[in-house]
Amino acid sequence: MARSVVVPLPSDLGAVHCGCAPSVRRSAHHDRLLAVETDPDAVLDLFEIAVTWGELDYTGAEVLAPEAWLDFASDHVWRCPDRVIRLFALASDVALRGAPVRCAAL
Repeated sequence: MARSVVVPLPSDLGAVHCGCAPSVRRSAHHDRLLAVETDPDAVLDLFEIAVTWGELDYTGAEVLAPEAWLDFASDHVWRCPDRVIRLFALASDVALRGAPVRCAAL
């Protein structure tokens, strides 16, 4: 069985390279969002939050809300900005969709 290796991001990555509000208030999530361009696990983390946003209570969690994800993406420098904007647009769309409409049983 293959073992995965987890390499933690430096906790000060956002504060050193960025002066945006999320880097100060939600630095761990900010740093994780910055990693989406290079870390597939960060993409999975983003989509886990997106898929569960309407189901779980994130009130006490230090995460940036989906309403701010596109602004976050626009406010940062990326190697491939079009791809990252698409990624955040898709994730925010998933998170902000209403609960699925369920048909009543006949």
